[in-house]
Amino acid sequence: QKTAYEISTRDWSSDVCSSDLGTGGRLIVADDDVEEGPVGPTGRALHPVGAYFEAAFRRFGINFGGYLLYTAVCGLPTIVAALIVTHTAIDAQVAGILLALSYTLGLVFLTALTTTLVAGGTRDRLGSIVLATAVTGVIAGLVVWQILFLAIVLLPFALFPPIIAASGDASGLAAVWGGVRATFRWFRRAYACVLGLVLVAVGLWLGFTGLFFAVPGTLGEQLRLALTTLLMWPISALVFRNLYGDMTGRLVIQDAPGENERRRAAMKAKRERGKRNRLRLRRVAEDE
Repeated sequence: QKTAYEISTRDWSSDVCSSDLGTGGRLIVADDDVEEGPVGPTGRALHPVGAYFEAAFRRFGINFGGYLLYTAVCGLPTIVAALIVTHTAIDAQVAGILLALSYTLGLVFLTALTTTLVAGGTRDRLGSIVLATAVTGVIAGLVVWQILFLAIVLLPFALFPPIIAASGDASGLAAVWGGVRATFRWFRRAYACVLGLVLVAVGLWLGFTGLFFAVPGTLGEQLRLALTTLLMWPISALVFRNLYGDMTGRLVIQDAPGENERRRAAMKAKRERGKRNRLRLRRVAEDE
């Protein structure tokens, strides 16, 4: 069923081991008609950024209930923090810190969890994963508490470390530093993903606003925030998991039906245009 690349570890577009799909653990290029594009650090052609979202949506849809459960579990600290803030006379500064830390820690722990689904070896790397995730979540939470709008800017810095730690590419604090390096090294793709996630979040928020327009005041806002978070957390984690998997040569995205045929047709048309252009240039040179 694979139409482009096979990988030596796991298929990062799904939650199953590549060996379970009968790949044999080989790195294979299907043919010479695969559409040319940018090449990643591993020397393998990269997928378009939109493919990370398509694969994330597909994976989320296949295991919709599971991802909602993971998100709900990771979001429990945020719910508890919100209840504490709402029902106690807690200082505003402390309330802000508590909410920011619980929210960022929940997101980064979910990201680590979704990565362990494909990377495996969780038992051996558990301490490293917890350390990298906790340090990243605390730093990101404190920054967001001080300057809220930086939450968008910090997203790659917050999501890469748990992915790196869970994949076993670095451990502990080294994974945190690796996340910083990955963000700067893959700056354009990382923030293209951030922009796409912002657009998805805005669409969900507007959709839930229309759905709960009759719910008054704070309750309506809380419902919109809760449902948007419930969907955006796993989507964000999966998109950045796909980005990291692509840049490190682990990602395999199964093409949609007919995609290979469209690619071959596009490449054939491109080659024909190149031939015509070369012939035209040759004729011009001969005339001169």
